[in-house]
This record gives sequence, structure tokens and C-alpha cells, in this order.
Amino acid sequence: PSLRSRRPRGPEKRALDVAFLATPAVSLLAPVATKDTAAIWTANLVVVLAAYAWAYATTQDDNDDSNNSDDDANQPAWLK
Repeated sequence: PSLRSRRPRGPEKRALDVAFLATPAVSLLAPVATKDTAAIWTANLVVVLAAYAWAYATTQDDNDDSNNSDDDANQPAWLK
């Protein structure tokens, strides 16, 4: 089986966008409060879980990357 990644869509994409911006901030700012590695990892986990919870709780119906056939038509076959 192929281990090719898939493109996230909808709320998952929004959650990953938020987590991508928030986790480096937590990783850089958390050592100011604590040097405990487990606490920093836990803070990052909480940020990612909160991003997913927020994204799925506030889903939008604005067709933001959801089933957009124009995008799929412009992609090479190996990327679809």
C-alpha cells in the first residue's frame, strides 16, 4: 500500500493552519515559564487539540477547499 499523504480539507485544514502558527509560539514562550519538557509537550498537545476542537466547532459553509472540482482539474494526476 502507498503511504502517500492526502490534502486536508475543511475544518482539518483550518485546525492545521492554526496549530502550525500556535505551536512554535508555545514552544518558544513556554520555557520562560517552565523548563520541564513534559509540560511543554503537554502545552503543545493542548494547543493542537484546541485547534481541532475550535475548527470542528466553528465549521463554515463557504466552500473553502471542499470538493472544488476546479482545483482538482488543475492538479496533475499523481497529486489527486
